[in-house]
Amino acid sequence: MKKLLFSILFLSSVYFAEAQVRFGFKAGPNISFNRIDSEAENTDFRTEGVGLRFQLGPVFDIEFKENHYFSTGLIFTAKRASFSADSLGTVYNEDYNPQYLQVPLTLKLFTEEIGLDKKLYFQFGGTVDFNTNDEGDPDNIVTSFRFIDLNSLLAIGLEYGIGINTKLFGGVIYQRGLLNTINTSIYEDSFNLRTDYVGLEIGVIF
Repeated sequence: MKKLLFSILFLSSVYFAEAQVRFGFKAGPNISFNRIDSEAENTDFRTEGVGLRFQLGPVFDIEFKENHYFSTGLIFTAKRASFSADSLGTVYNEDYNPQYLQVPLTLKLFTEEIGLDKKLYFQFGGTVDFNTNDEGDPDNIVTSFRFIDLNSLLAIGLEYGIGINTKLFGGVIYQRGLLNTINTSIYEDSFNLRTDYVGLEIGVIF
């Protein structure tokens, strides 16, 4: 087993050493909102609007075929979780701002040039998010958030070369939460909340 693991690590290191790896940085605003699924008795839940949030961090594109990349990174992402609960005529309002370190696990596909030094890109896959500020409150409905969240990701944009290796890019990104972000609540498993967002991404590849 150790020999197999060593072989996998060795082959992986050789591959990434020979592969073309592009390093960059991206940032952008997003509109964050959430979905609620509840079977709690005597309580009606409702989402409460949207919030302007942001994300930023380094990105890495690893080429495995011309115009085909495995794209990852370490992105700081702020989200919004807001809802109201009407329990037997008493209304509770809770608004949270969970923050995550997000690791994208995606494919990024480029078209041929559509103009001088211009290419369209399409990115899809998922992300693994690690909570950095559990905002749960033991006196509220949500007492803690999960440490890990999973999302699907879809993005489309334009990349523009401004030098031999330097490129600018910008696009639209959508992420949809796949897991219940709540770890514990006073309603236990009968109250689920998933976070989504749509936003812009602007960045540079060095």
